[in-house]
Amino acid sequence: MDQSGIRRLECLAFNAWPSLRTVLRDGWVLRFAEGHTKRANSASALWPVDGISLDARIAAFEADYRRAGLAPIFRLTPLAEPGLDAALAARDYVRLDESLVLTAELPATPGRMPADVEIDADPELGWLDDLARAAGATGRERGSVGRMLACLAAPAAFARVRQAGVPLAFGMGVVENGHLGIFEVLTVPDARGRGFGRRAIEALFVWARARGATRAYLQVTEANAPARALYAALGFSTAYPYGYRRAR
Repeated sequence: MDQSGIRRLECLAFNAWPSLRTVLRDGWVLRFAEGHTKRANSASALWPVDGISLDARIAAFEADYRRAGLAPIFRLTPLAEPGLDAALAARDYVRLDESLVLTAELPATPGRMPADVEIDADPELGWLDDLARAAGATGRERGSVGRMLACLAAPAAFARVRQAGVPLAFGMGVVENGHLGIFEVLTVPDARGRGFGRRAIEALFVWARARGATRAYLQVTEANAPARALYAALGFSTAYPYGYRRAR
């Protein structure tokens, strides 16, 4: 994927998983969300910049995150300049969470909504509480995510797979410019390997197709073999890799 395509997906994903505060500076986007997820609390390059040294930018961004009470985190995508990773390594930043952005064409005829999947337009209608319990999230983390999702501007769907009233799997979808972004896919440990996560995603396909989406994207850690196998079975392939560097 060329840089313009990567930049488009990056911007879509920033909108779909909003931070609580965003700063645009020197070709970069700096995101702050009380420390919940690296994606919403890191600095990412979007456009090349001339005339400002890399060292000066790193120092300025570090100061921004320190003032917010957060460890500086840099998100390393193919849009980052080639010397960034080495410059951060020289500052003793640790490399974390090698990940992939995957994309797929949505099925032209996605079928019917699975009978055991509920779709809510508002995460506060029980979806977020159930997800927080399933993920073992603290009250503070749950509150941060609630405030982040309240910032969504694009249409969103919050999927839950239930059996006998018990939530077993979750997924979140956001549609913008013909793309479905998929986030927060989680299956409770005792229910894994039984197709519940797949049904949550397929329900989001149906929902998104009805709203004009033709393509989907998601992000997955490279080491998560079960999730990658599921996504490959659903037609996803790698668009580009990324990772993080975090200050010690």
